[in-house]
Amino acid sequence: MEIDNILEEIENLVASSNRVPFVDKVMIDDVELFRLMDVLRSELPREIQDAYDIVKRRDDIIQAAQAEADRLLEGAKREAAQTVEQAKSYAQKAVEESEIVQQAKAQERQIMEQTMAQAQQLKAETEQYAADLKSSAESYADQVFNHVIESVGDALQAVQQAKSQLNDQR
Repeated sequence: MEIDNILEEIENLVASSNRVPFVDKVMIDDVELFRLMDVLRSELPREIQDAYDIVKRRDDIIQAAQAEADRLLEGAKREAAQTVEQAKSYAQKAVEESEIVQQAKAQERQIMEQTMAQAQQLKAETEQYAADLKSSAESYADQVFNHVIESVGDALQAVQQAKSQLNDQR
């Protein structure tokens, strides 16, 4: 990240500056320090915008996962309805054939139970897939925010230290 490089340059500036004899102070090139601080100020808004972009991508992923889950669920419902319709049609034919009425009813129940179980399983898998995608996106966004917060905090601390050292030299 650019902010890390700028902070490293500030650290190097302080580390490579001449020490004042008999006191624990260094003489820093204020022009170079101010230049680095200006670059840091210009980079911070870009880093924050990157974090917002990541959140937007996370929201898009969650929305796409939900749409995919809805699509799969609708497909499962349609498939279940077709299977039920086939089962009803089969059962009606079986009723018409008096010899196998009991067998047809048993098969109809079995088909219905299998269809419902398959629909429930597909629904559960789809919802778990959407939840996993959402959890992954949120975890990724949290990691990025934590890194940005840490970088901004480190940058602020370095700038405050540099300012304090500059004020101490006056």
